[in-house]
Amino acid sequence: MTTRRELRMQREAAERASDTDVSADLRGVHLLLLDEGIEVSDVLALVHNRLPDITPRLDGNGQLRLSRHSRLSEGVDLDAATIAALELPEWAHHAVVIDCPRDREPVPPPDWFSDSDGLHEAFPVGLPDREEERTLSLILAIASRLHTGVRLADEADLPTRVLVPDPEAKVDLYLYSSYWLEPDVALSLVRRHASHAFQQALPTPDEAVLAQATIDDPLFDPSAPVILDGYSLLVPLGEISEAAGQLEIRVSEADWVPPIIAKHLQMPLIEYHVHWMDAESQRYQPNPSRRFRRMRNEVAGLVDSIGAELLIGCDGTGLDETGFLITSSQLRS
Repeated sequence: MTTRRELRMQREAAERASDTDVSADLRGVHLLLLDEGIEVSDVLALVHNRLPDITPRLDGNGQLRLSRHSRLSEGVDLDAATIAALELPEWAHHAVVIDCPRDREPVPPPDWFSDSDGLHEAFPVGLPDREEERTLSLILAIASRLHTGVRLADEADLPTRVLVPDPEAKVDLYLYSSYWLEPDVALSLVRRHASHAFQQALPTPDEAVLAQATIDDPLFDPSAPVILDGYSLLVPLGEISEAAGQLEIRVSEADWVPPIIAKHLQMPLIEYHVHWMDAESQRYQPNPSRRFRRMRNEVAGLVDSIGAELLIGCDGTGLDETGFLITSSQLRS
């Protein structure tokens, strides 16, 4: 009787026998897969969005250093034999090579943990950690933005693993601007696409709080108008589906901004976060149902429309949820 270990060894031997010179070299590294419509320069531009201190240009060896221990290489075009040997999807045309350390958490992911990209299934013994986690996070985000995938490096006792992130899973938008939109102005922009939007009521201090404030500061005037340092606009999504929940547009001064924003805009900045909260907190779960996908697409269309209005209204710079620059024309397309 053939044991499972023997079957695995037979399979690996068959794979090695069918390897091309290229596939044999690529088995030990992570690969960012590109289809025929995408160039390596597109990848470099997205790397620069997330790591703006890195010049988005390959060196004389066709490489880009991502950090002290990780680098991206131009990679190779894929022929049919290499695609078959590496068990890649048919649309894969080019593989960008990602060389980074293998850093793993010492324990398996807990049973309750799930990741929309499938990392919990791809790394059953221990999730990527430290440098590898940061590098995989970057290339999975790029794969999501480009609607492509990632082939993980071969590992003992694990099958071939190709992760294809759901490009529609990340719905939120982050807008940064030097200009503060008053609540009524922002609300008027949002209501162009959601007439039932409203401003969330602000908490009012009770008498005890006001009395303590007067004790702490004799010059405190409880009758003076309140100066807002932030507010929220709400958009119920019941017209789409009860499960859709609501949108919240959170407006406040940014305590921290992504590096690509800090590189080009001066603090202080106002952050306009268009955030989707579905009723059952399912949006980051893997393998959503077709019904959920349809609902999510409707919500995403509304988020993009509202985001475009606010982006123009505040003369800001926008990022999608994966941290890549996005324009009002892209949101409206």
